[in-house]
Amino acid sequence: MHLLPGRFLRNALPMKNFGLLIAVCCMLIGQLAAQSSFRQTLRVDFSRCGNAELDSVAIEKMYFIRKNIISIDSMHMVDNINYGAYKIEVFSENGICLFRRGYSSMFNEWKTSDEAKTGFQYFEESVLIPWYSNMAKIVFSYRDKENVWHVQLTANIDNNAVSKTIIDIPEYPVKDFQIKGEPTQKLDILFIPEGYTGEQMDDFVIDCENTIKYIMQSSPYKEFSNAISFRAVMAPSEESGTDFPQYDSLKNTLVNSTFNTFGTERYLTTFSYHKVMDVASNAPADHVVILVNTEDYGGSGFYNFYTMVAANNMYSDFLILHEMGHSLSGLADEYYTSDVAVQDFYSFEVEPWEPNITTLVDFSTKWDSLVTDTIPIPTPARIIYRKLTGAFEGGGYSATGIYRPAYNCTMKSVVYDGFCEACKAAIRRTILWYSK
Repeated sequence: MHLLPGRFLRNALPMKNFGLLIAVCCMLIGQLAAQSSFRQTLRVDFSRCGNAELDSVAIEKMYFIRKNIISIDSMHMVDNINYGAYKIEVFSENGICLFRRGYSSMFNEWKTSDEAKTGFQYFEESVLIPWYSNMAKIVFSYRDKENVWHVQLTANIDNNAVSKTIIDIPEYPVKDFQIKGEPTQKLDILFIPEGYTGEQMDDFVIDCENTIKYIMQSSPYKEFSNAISFRAVMAPSEESGTDFPQYDSLKNTLVNSTFNTFGTERYLTTFSYHKVMDVASNAPADHVVILVNTEDYGGSGFYNFYTMVAANNMYSDFLILHEMGHSLSGLADEYYTSDVAVQDFYSFEVEPWEPNITTLVDFSTKWDSLVTDTIPIPTPARIIYRKLTGAFEGGGYSATGIYRPAYNCTMKSVVYDGFCEACKAAIRRTILWYSK
């Protein structure tokens, strides 16, 4: 959501199997060679629409971006982490998966709200895919509440038509803050300014520097000082600030941010994701952080989608860590008492895909290895356990049936640099995925 608060073989292979193995390896190496030569980025813009019962996808357009903004190498094209409410896959003609990306979006939350029971809504989504010539089809899938994947849409890719479609996006200057290596070898975080006028770009630079400090002085990010690069797109807004629709205050800004999303006042988001991608397509980015020029408390984060936070609030240091927990590492909210728009978000019959909450249906797949033998599961909320890793009841917007790793955590309360050990482990895995 995303609010606040290598072994050896035992026996030798028979010769015929060994030959088959060599053939398969050669085929895979050929696929990787094809991928390693990509120089362009394919952008697919699509819409997701529906209601509480319907979740459908429609491709709007596929086209090349003229700039080379590729930030992943051929070994990281297929995401096997298996996080997210949705996934996009690209296959070759012979059925080999060449690209996979899991993500979550605003629609996945909206469809559990009261509004979705009677209304119909449209949301913008988009994906950037490193282009290679043997891509043949793109597949969109969604995960149901029982953790089962369902294919929503399969579309053939017309190489000839796509290769002739090159669109120029709006170009803006890009400022480097902290570059630690090639984009394909590091975690690249890209800042986008929202609600900063041309005269306020210096303020945006200061806010970027502060945000970098908030991130890199916290654990576990500070363990990876040579693994994370930061850039910013210097794109001004016509007006300063953001929308407060509940007060009839609307501003003309770069990506149309707004408070009061889904009727929750602190929920700061944008429905203009294609505009976000237009701006982000100016530089390499594994993750996009939108800094909003406001002092009001709020933010949002959607896994592999974007982070948005108020840049000038007294809790901005907490906000960036909490929301990036969602959007970069797939962490769930661990609180269960705050007002949210979603209802019955998780099934108690299966394990949630998020790494920091559990239903105890299969605890061995979660942070079980971090819990010592002396800690009872479930873990009582007694003082003697409150600084230890266990399974404390309450999390994921539910007071019962869902358990969190620690009594307190940055994903539960307004606490800067307070990630629990399970959340830290998930963040480390994410950083290592992008930087190795």
